[in-house]
Amino acid sequence: MKNATEWVTESPKTERQHHLRLSETCIERGGISTHHRGVLAEYLDTDIPAGRTILAHACGNDKCSNPRHLYWATDKENMIDEQITGKPANAWERTVAIHGIEEAKKIVTANLNPAAGGRARKGKTLSEEHKRKISEGLKKRAPVAEPGIRSGLKTHPSFEVAGSNPAGGTS
Repeated sequence: MKNATEWVTESPKTERQHHLRLSETCIERGGISTHHRGVLAEYLDTDIPAGRTILAHACGNDKCSNPRHLYWATDKENMIDEQITGKPANAWERTVAIHGIEEAKKIVTANLNPAAGGRARKGKTLSEEHKRKISEGLKKRAPVAEPGIRSGLKTHPSFEVAGSNPAGGTS
């Protein structure tokens, strides 16, 4: 049995891809990457590597479990394969490919808005006390040109604290 991590670090990519047959169809069984890793390890008679040795899909189909489409790779090799197969390289490109540029901008803006519980907050919602503290901190940092406007951007309505106005005084 080969040590997959050593094989990846010591052997050229072409040697690790000698078994590939991309003329065969993908086998889409779905599953998780652990399943695919086990299929490839058994097919190539290697161990299942730990660390940064990854399973790469030469076909570009993440759901494919055809061992003749899979090989052990480094992160760099996997990213190059993704570019060759036309797979979006990052989350932004995937979002644009799925939803279009305008909708992608809306999604990213919503996800980055902590007051809306976006992913920037890791799914956590802000308590009213926390929102109040953020609002007070923003008031101390920058003067407000007109109510509701801070440095050219509107404050989010959930940051408003009852009994106060964005200009810093109480109503």
